Amino acid sequence: MDEQDYKYLISSYQQKGFDLMSQLVATEAKVKKLTDMLDTLNMQIMEQQKEIDRLSKVKKTTKDELS
Repeated sequence: MDEQDYKYLISSYQQKGFDLMSQLVATEAKVKKLTDMLDTLNMQIMEQQKEIDRLSKVKKTTKDELS
């Protein structure tokens, strides 16, 4: 390889490094977004489960009172 070949090789490595870093950053942003979304949905599930439990107790109490 001559000097010109090495210049092209280095240029290609630099471009590929930049491309891979950009992909990594974009992927990390997507992971963060999806993690936040998952946390929000898990909180909603817990709140809904608490409401189900509360309503189940109310229904049982009302049912027992009617008997």
